[in-house]
Amino acid sequence: MKSKVICNLSNVKCLRSNVKCSKVRGSLLLELLIVISILAVILAIGAQSISLSLRSGKISGERDVATSLASEALEGVRGATEEKWQNLYTLTKASQNYYATTSSNKWIISSGTETISINNAIYTRYFIVNNVSRDLSTRLIETSYNSLHDDPSTQQVKVTVSWTGGVPVTVNEYFFRWKNKVCNQTSWSSSGSSGVKTCPDTTYGSATNLGTPGASLQVQ
Repeated sequence: MKSKVICNLSNVKCLRSNVKCSKVRGSLLLELLIVISILAVILAIGAQSISLSLRSGKISGERDVATSLASEALEGVRGATEEKWQNLYTLTKASQNYYATTSSNKWIISSGTETISINNAIYTRYFIVNNVSRDLSTRLIETSYNSLHDDPSTQQVKVTVSWTGGVPVTVNEYFFRWKNKVCNQTSWSSSGSSGVKTCPDTTYGSATNLGTPGASLQVQ
């Protein structure tokens, strides 16, 4: 009887030992699953952060390229304007798109838009021209154009560069007629003309009643 009791007690100890082992294994498995879940969350957050960082870097890089293209367009306009003020002044205002290009090693202005491919991104570039008016007393540029205060020696150029997936870049700059050209008036055969003159010229503009308060004659 005693030997049977000992054997039974021994079997109970073995059973208890197996139960403890099972509990330990279950705990380890649960902890492993928790660690795997935490790692999965961390990796997902890290991957998302890396993706956002790469996307942000791509957008920033594309915007830098667009800004450089806008600056390049302004330089082209400046070159064409310094060649001849009328190259800029005679352009259709506000409603027509233009772009600067080169011909015979000189900057010229063409109507329409241009597309430029850089680093697998396609950019569309153009500019428009606006007339400028100045306050009669301060001579400062007015925020809203007033045809009565028009300044024919100043023009506003607005360059726009756009591309797929990005916010368009817009740059404004004022251009001034800083050098003049002396023209010969070969005759005075046509009166009442207006607009830009060519050299030499035979036409002239006129005005009457300049002594009347408020009347003016503007030399362009």
